[in-house]
Amino acid sequence: MGRVIPLLPRRRVEAEMLLRVYRVLCPQVGPDRALAVVAAAVEGAAEAAGREFARQAPGGPSLEHFATVLDRWREGDALDVREVRLEEGVLAFTVTRCRYADLYRSMGLSVPLARTLSCGRDAAFARGYHAGLTLERRGTIVEGAAACRFRFVWEG
Repeated sequence: MGRVIPLLPRRRVEAEMLLRVYRVLCPQVGPDRALAVVAAAVEGAAEAAGREFARQAPGGPSLEHFATVLDRWREGDALDVREVRLEEGVLAFTVTRCRYADLYRSMGLSVPLARTLSCGRDAAFARGYHAGLTLERRGTIVEGAAACRFRFVWEG
């Protein structure tokens, strides 16, 4: 059985490679198209990860099982998560500190690229987990907000 790499170091390695790809693509297709290509790759990987997480759900996907992904996302003190609520088809929580955002800033990534590599995963992961699970969120720490307020809605 393979060893599971904690997400924060894994995201650093992925970001280093995707930044190289982005920089190669920019002169060839322009920064907007290069960012779209990176976004497609990141979202595809996130959807696949969501599908894999759903396969691990005892009794099939559910919002209760989905909520357990917070443990993985917080590994290594990667996120400070507050105000977790799971009720009536909604999982809501607030992220008050994001070491993923800190990591991308330390690497000198632009806000659009950092948002693509980090925040862009969340809705795609939910979509991969279950077609009836959607994410509502306005503003993120990566974009300069004081907190990320997540609201996953289950319409199963």
